[in-house]
Amino acid sequence: MDERNSHYRLESSRNGLTVPVINDVYLHSIYNPVKEAETFAKTHENNLKVKNNILILGLGFGYHVEEVAKLVNSFHQDYNIIILEPNKRLVEDFINTRNFEDKRIKIINTDSVKELFNSWEFVQFLMTKPCIVKHDSSFIIEKDFYSKFLSYQASTDMYHIRSLANEHSKELVAEVEEVSMSSLFDRIQSNGIQSRNDYFLMAYKNLTQNTQGK
Repeated sequence: MDERNSHYRLESSRNGLTVPVINDVYLHSIYNPVKEAETFAKTHENNLKVKNNILILGLGFGYHVEEVAKLVNSFHQDYNIIILEPNKRLVEDFINTRNFEDKRIKIINTDSVKELFNSWEFVQFLMTKPCIVKHDSSFIIEKDFYSKFLSYQASTDMYHIRSLANEHSKELVAEVEEVSMSSLFDRIQSNGIQSRNDYFLMAYKNLTQNTQGK
């Protein structure tokens, strides 16, 4: 058995909603999970107004995620929400019990931080500098995982980045390998961004600068 689930159970709140309890930590209010979730989402309202990509640390049983989604939907026509949750049993129970109706919400279930940063799709999402929303109860239970994620220094090695890219992006990285990177950025600075390729190169530059500066 997964040690994280050695003390795991599902209880019913006063208003009949399911509340997971892990290691004696209630992931939501045992009285009114939705009301609690509404308050939680409101505390992030200012950031949600300016960000349409959201990264939520902790699934719980999704009540806080749904309230965040409602707020984001009121501010943006297009948005994406990704949830990081390392507990496989919790994810399976959630999907089997209720799941999300909003298809713009995606759950990533892994307990490997390295695996996350080996996903080109996830790295691209991080490049958008999403609003990071921490679910406190989930963070308490999975503190090691989320702390490692927040402090992880992604590889800036060109060959590592190249292995993650799609075929089109690989060609762009090859261009950076063969041509002076500084000359490419000087061209973009002089002429402005002329194509989607330039966006990729600037995103790559920002990614490497951010990780090297940590």
